[in-house]
Amino acid sequence: MLQSALVYRRAFYSLSLRDSNFKRCPTSEEWRRAEIMCEILKPFFTITNLISGSSYPTSNLYFGEIWKIECLIRSYLTSEDLLIQKMAESMKVKFDKYWSDYNVVLAVGAVLDPTKKFNFLKFAYEKLDPLTSEEKLKKVMTLGKLFSEYIKNGIPSNLSSSQVQPSYGGGTRITSSSYDEFEEYESQSSNNTGKSELDTYLDELWMPLSQEFDVLAFWKERSRRSPNLARMACDILSIPITTVASESVFSIGARVVNRYRS
Repeated sequence: MLQSALVYRRAFYSLSLRDSNFKRCPTSEEWRRAEIMCEILKPFFTITNLISGSSYPTSNLYFGEIWKIECLIRSYLTSEDLLIQKMAESMKVKFDKYWSDYNVVLAVGAVLDPTKKFNFLKFAYEKLDPLTSEEKLKKVMTLGKLFSEYIKNGIPSNLSSSQVQPSYGGGTRITSSSYDEFEEYESQSSNNTGKSELDTYLDELWMPLSQEFDVLAFWKERSRRSPNLARMACDILSIPITTVASESVFSIGARVVNRYRS
């Protein structure tokens, strides 16, 4: 709405000269503020579209986008415009209430993204508050306990490798037998050094981010080499970031919750 109005700024001014009844024409100061507001709200619009139910993103995107929102709100708290400063303060109160209840498993989703891993979480937490970053990282370290549960309830040995591979995610799997042999060799090498699948993954260099990166395809490719970790990763990455989609469908269909339906 603001973008559309800014395009017709001169038209509004022209109307105020021609029509005496048009007495609400924005002043130059208000137009300037509208430009600032447009820049402020644009990232929120982009992030909302990204995590909305229409695109069904994987949970590895959640932490990074919510972190961006907090950084943006904090930057506007020191704005010279008192109206924007007040607006940011109100947003911060609501954001803190929401952020305090977020599930740690959604931060774990970022660790299971090879383009982020623990270093991204460390960077993000330290930028927000260096004093509490270590404490927050310790909570995410419960990832090791979660993985041990997957090992304990591991994949039965009588299953074939084709049954082990997750069936979800995009991308094309390389089916070359020589590549499969290499994956088995890598898996054996990791076991021989006493490293778990999780340790091996975390020790690897992070992957440069690309526009076409598909995290589920990545874990599908890796499922032969790290079957238990791939199973855990796909379980976590498939957690819905938001329930907006289901709530929206429920509302559009006029299906009202009553005492007979919950």
